[in-house]
Amino acid sequence: MAKFYFTIIILLIICPFTISCWIIYPGGCNPGCIRIYQWPSGFAGLHIPKFTVQIVNEAWNNKGVYDVQISCPAFASTTLINPAVFRRIDLANCLLYNGRIINPGEVITFEYSNILPYPFIVLDLKCM
Repeated sequence: MAKFYFTIIILLIICPFTISCWIIYPGGCNPGCIRIYQWPSGFAGLHIPKFTVQIVNEAWNNKGVYDVQISCPAFASTTLINPAVFRRIDLANCLLYNGRIINPGEVITFEYSNILPYPFIVLDLKCM
């Protein structure tokens, strides 16, 4: 029994986000199962920092998610982002992948340029 608890603790330390998505939300359909990673990736014109964003669907218990909305009230970029990948739908929200289905494990990537990195937060999504 102690070995079982030790294994669970190790898993929670190694991959807390994915495990919490599976254990806390066993249905696998919640904004917490969409992970957003970003890092600096060079410079755009006029030495403005460029950031790469990867958004991963970690909701393994369903066929896919769609209509993923991300909070972006003050988001701006000096470089053009493909609107089929990431676009503003109103003053405070952006739509990911044009509302299309994002399969489990699928990664959506885009780059933007701004002085500081933007804190993206998944607000809402729908599951298949």
